[in-house]
Amino acid sequence: MKRLILILSLLCASIVYAEEQKTYNFWWETIPAVCSTSDEIQRWANDKNMIPVNVSVGKENGSPDGKVVYIVIYWLNDTGETFASVSTPDDPGNACIVFRTFDLRINSGLQNPGL
Repeated sequence: MKRLILILSLLCASIVYAEEQKTYNFWWETIPAVCSTSDEIQRWANDKNMIPVNVSVGKENGSPDGKVVYIVIYWLNDTGETFASVSTPDDPGNACIVFRTFDLRINSGLQNPGL
């Protein structure tokens, strides 16, 4: 749980740093998350027919040139279920699921870009 709070802190810091020219009325919240070993999350994802759709990284101080401090994998299955897992390079054997959603609707303008 401490790792999740650190990850979320870094995520928020990234957002705030990227917008340093403006200020926003943000506040800290506690969010529900479940954590386990990366292998166990992969096993659960396999049981739910989830596949990774994209992988992105959060970087120190929200800087494109910063050190990678967390990794986000966005997962999807053919019934519109999604979840995001977060891990850190310092502890790649563990990960947390920070959200799980249902009834995915994709922006139709993104489905066939350039057409």
